[in-house]
Amino acid sequence: MFESLTSIFRNISDAETYNSSPPIGPPLDYPTLTSEELYKIQETIFGRVIGNEYAYDRLKMIEHPACKYVDRPSVEELDGMNIWGIDGSNQTLDFSAFQTLISRASIVEYRYSKKPKNKYHLITKIDCSAICIVDANIFQNGIYLYGESTSQMNHLPEISWLDVIDSSDSPLIVAYDPNVSDVNPSSHASGWNIKFMQTLELLALRKIPSELSGVVIRDGGIYPICATVIDTKKALLETLSWENKIVISSSKRIEESTLFLELLSNPSSDSSLLEFYFPNQSISTRHVNKLPADAILLRKILQPGQRTPFVEAVPRSRKAICQGCDDLVPVCSYYMRRRAPHTIIRLEFPKYYLKKPKELDLAIKVVSWQHEVGIKVPQIQESADTHCQVKSESQLLRKIISSELEYKGLETLEVYE
Repeated sequence: MFESLTSIFRNISDAETYNSSPPIGPPLDYPTLTSEELYKIQETIFGRVIGNEYAYDRLKMIEHPACKYVDRPSVEELDGMNIWGIDGSNQTLDFSAFQTLISRASIVEYRYSKKPKNKYHLITKIDCSAICIVDANIFQNGIYLYGESTSQMNHLPEISWLDVIDSSDSPLIVAYDPNVSDVNPSSHASGWNIKFMQTLELLALRKIPSELSGVVIRDGGIYPICATVIDTKKALLETLSWENKIVISSSKRIEESTLFLELLSNPSSDSSLLEFYFPNQSISTRHVNKLPADAILLRKILQPGQRTPFVEAVPRSRKAICQGCDDLVPVCSYYMRRRAPHTIIRLEFPKYYLKKPKELDLAIKVVSWQHEVGIKVPQIQESADTHCQVKSESQLLRKIISSELEYKGLETLEVYE
């Protein structure tokens, strides 16, 4: 990351050249974000936007509405099992004429065995760096020798960043577009960074050893908001070919989730659900619609150690992913931790796994058990979150860039926060 980015920073124009150049704006031949992609930054991880817009295109409860207790996996079931946790993070460094973007996904692997082993856990990190150019004058032409060639990609109908990142270690070069709804360059940088981070989390699924069996726990929703439809669909379809593993997405952000609120208030839903969950309390959809998210509602439905029934839930903003492929329809459930504090996580997996009930049941037990070991999230997720952080790298890069800008006489370009 540092070597290739440092080579790019050496191509920053000197103050005399930069200040005497006519303002030309960003380069024209590099990928930019659309208004729709920038709008997605405002969405929650489950697709609801600011306001009262419904998040889901389709909701269907596919089990009896009673909540189910989840058993812990036995020692025999854990013997020989591998568990992987995937999480990502990103940092943006803003220097007015350009932004430096760094993101990372980490894979933490636990191996369980009744017999002693030399290695009980492994850590893998996947990095991505990029430059978002706001003013093309800031760099000399040599920058394009060091960055991944993304020129002319803006003419493609959709870019598979999954393949672009997987095939190169060089920094990506993207651009700011002043002709979209949000003209704030920082919003563009944030959008790019989230897109690259979520693409890395999808890429991490490819790095799971094919020969090992177990459960993969990926942070966030099953459909990342900012990753492209083509990349999300490609990555999830690849996981369906696994014969010895199941991937489950896990999120603690239930304050952003409106799954049960919409299920209970949707006119097409079974009207008896409200009476089932709140017997003899005269609760109507009018009461439910006053709640902001599922977090308040779930504590009145779940008991410690229980999960909610499976619900098919297709987000409106991401419904293109499962169009023509019913196996990729998200199935969701909430789980409440047995021990205090009784935190709740949301679990999601592709509908395809319903065809493998025994393996799915074990995977749910493993994730819930990991949540018992952890506190807010499954313990392996906590570990993955620790190892994906890039704060120290961003601090070092800021010093490197600031030093180069000062050397070139452009120290005033730094944006102070």
